Amino acid sequence: MNESANFSNIHKFYDLVNSLTTLGFDKSWRRQAAENLSPGSILDLGSGTGASYSDLKNFNVTALDPDEKMLSLNKFDKKIVGKSEELPFEENSFDNVLCCFVWRNVSDTEKALDEVYRVLRQGGKFVLLDMTRPAKNILKLFHKIGTFALLHFIGLITLNLSEYRFLYKSLDFYPQPEVHLKQKEYSNLDIKRMGLFGFVYLAVFTK
Repeated sequence: MNESANFSNIHKFYDLVNSLTTLGFDKSWRRQAAENLSPGSILDLGSGTGASYSDLKNFNVTALDPDEKMLSLNKFDKKIVGKSEELPFEENSFDNVLCCFVWRNVSDTEKALDEVYRVLRQGGKFVLLDMTRPAKNILKLFHKIGTFALLHFIGLITLNLSEYRFLYKSLDFYPQPEVHLKQKEYSNLDIKRMGLFGFVYLAVFTK
């Protein structure tokens, strides 16, 4: 994936857009993702503004994001600017890694998956929640039309058309999760579809 966007321009609206594009279910899906976490430490990968804060209050959380402006709105105590492809942590640093609604924006997911594996402790969980396209072609078409209209409209009224066009296109950067996500060195991988038409997926990797 060669394209990128400057999320600093839309950092105040990013969570609102996630709510709109998930039809308001993003918070409940985040809670479901958090239910798969093991006790202990968590790396909130692509933490952004800290939308998972309320679901992770009982954990020792390190928030990481490449965008300083996004992190400036983040309530977690430990915040680090960094990329998922080059995690600034030693091996076996975390019991869990959580990544919600940002994986499709990662430039090199193969490298990022290796990095997550490296920083996870043995038996640790990588819980990945993100949007994709529905698997069936007719539903995929409806989803493309709906998200095109919504995201381009928001881009026009906020004067950030290029960023919202990127978010629309990001839904097609990678193949379906059942094809794109690889178990690799992980001992287990479970993927399930969620939401209307199955346009959201929850993947749980175990090291």
